[in-house]
Amino acid sequence: MPKQMNISGDNGNRTEFFAKARNLKVIALDCDGVLFDSREANIQFYSHILKTVGLPPVREDQHDYIHMHPVRQSLLYLIGKEGADFDRAFAYFEKIDFAPFNHYLQQEPGLIDFLGLAKSRFRTALATNRTVSTIELLQHYDLNKFFDLVVCASDVENPKPHPDIMERILGVFGAHPHEVLYIGDSEVDEHLAEATGVIFVGYKNPDLNADCHINHFSELNPLFNGASSP
Repeated sequence: MPKQMNISGDNGNRTEFFAKARNLKVIALDCDGVLFDSREANIQFYSHILKTVGLPPVREDQHDYIHMHPVRQSLLYLIGKEGADFDRAFAYFEKIDFAPFNHYLQQEPGLIDFLGLAKSRFRTALATNRTVSTIELLQHYDLNKFFDLVVCASDVENPKPHPDIMERILGVFGAHPHEVLYIGDSEVDEHLAEATGVIFVGYKNPDLNADCHINHFSELNPLFNGASSP
């Protein structure tokens, strides 16, 4: 049965959700779609790679997939199969400079205030299907200081929605699933949460099966009332 709850509108739902989250130790976040609106950046990035190997740019019907999946899977999806075109595209990706695409990113409203509160009261983690661009991106926006742990697709054997990334987070912090709150925006994040049993907050996507839905980080501020420092 769907567990959807919007904590911004119903006081009963708010009470139920925050009661469920009363024993939190860890707040984990996805990157693309949560820290940043990165859709345009992803479109420009993959279209650039495709252009270098003589292929047409990303189509509109391909936008959702490349937003949720790591580079190798996305390039296979866009190109259609392994072979010479894929090999040239992936080789180009491995040497590409990501910096020119950062200006397409839009930082989500309220992010810095939320991360500051989260870092001061809980352990914090980033759980992303990005790969080698992750650390550079965090440094570029001075966000690395807010995370105790960063786990990306290149750090584990299997990317999201496989449990590997979340299991790494649980293991590093010695946390149980009910002690971890995960904020994500896609079906990949939903499936990761379902597979691992963590508390799931759907960000700006009411279609997700989540413990609650938010449209702004400030909606989670009651998490910090009375929480002790890690």
